Amino acid sequence: MSMKFNGKISIAVIILYISAITLFTTCDISSPFVDEIQGKIDTDTIPTYTVTYNANGATGGSVPASQTKTENIDLILASNSGNLVRTGYTFTGWNTTANGSGTDYAEGAHYTTNAAVTLYAKWTIVDMTSPNIGLLKVVPAGSFQRDSDAANISVITTPFHISEHEITRAQFELIMGVGTDPSDESYSSGTGDPVQKVNWYHAIAFCNKLSIAESLDQVYSVSGVDFSSLTFAEIPTSSNSTWDAATADWSANGYRLPTEMEWMWAAMGAIDDYTKPFAGSDGSNSIGYYAVFGYNGSETGKTTTERSNPVGSKLPNELGLYDMSGNVWEWNWDWYSSSYPAGTIYSDTAGGRGAASGASRVERGAAGMENWGWSNK
Repeated sequence: MSMKFNGKISIAVIILYISAITLFTTCDISSPFVDEIQGKIDTDTIPTYTVTYNANGATGGSVPASQTKTENIDLILASNSGNLVRTGYTFTGWNTTANGSGTDYAEGAHYTTNAAVTLYAKWTIVDMTSPNIGLLKVVPAGSFQRDSDAANISVITTPFHISEHEITRAQFELIMGVGTDPSDESYSSGTGDPVQKVNWYHAIAFCNKLSIAESLDQVYSVSGVDFSSLTFAEIPTSSNSTWDAATADWSANGYRLPTEMEWMWAAMGAIDDYTKPFAGSDGSNSIGYYAVFGYNGSETGKTTTERSNPVGSKLPNELGLYDMSGNVWEWNWDWYSSSYPAGTIYSDTAGGRGAASGASRVERGAAGMENWGWSNK
């Protein structure tokens, strides 16, 4: 050959190549030697774990793609790359449980645990604005003693939104249709006053129609009723067993009435003090600054006009909620009962949502023509 090679190196390469071929072609594939090699390969396979993401009630956007974590190697968790959003909430990272009680992980955090996991979007509730009824304030979770027995505790398990004002006549008509305002104009100063003469059926219909208008889930179901086409004239004005059997989807993201327990907690300003004389009271201030009340009474600060006032005409309570005392009565979800069961009651249980049946629904807050009181009407 015209090219020169180092003979020893060339021969060594050729011999190694031939030896490898010989090993492959002559070795018994079922021999213990091969089994030992295969076992070694299986044992050395590195485990991996899947990390998946859950939108957890988001009203828009998409979750990141699942990720794979290799054992003993940190995984950089996904950011909110799909722009998840939820009405009335701010995205604040990921959590190992849907209710946020597990382990928190920030966007881009290191995941070090050698285990598969589902991470739920963590949402922090914030004030929100409806294009139809305005600002809704956050009412925090908490608990309060509901009567003179210290063992009778009501627990609000999750925070919620409530409108800062009573629904006005103009807002009611906007959602229910022109000409549907049932208020007695002789007892109202104008369309900025709270809507009057609304029965409980009207109230749940309004909630569902407001949800429809804002592309949210309807909370209430009534057998045979399509709320999207329901007219105001079709809503019963006297006792109706079908409407009385209305059910609520408590997981829906639409509008609903507060339960009595929720209303009480909101009216008290999320302060554990059932003895407060009125919403906004600090023990020394005057009710007349906070409530439209008592036209027919003699208490100091009473209203001097035999009608409702515009919403928000008095001072708000500690949460920024107006007219929780006085002006007009406010509907709650619950059936009226003269008493709650004894002991601790949680807001997200059947007991926390009132009696299973009854003769009438709960109203709270009192009206401008009456003396103030926390009691049910």
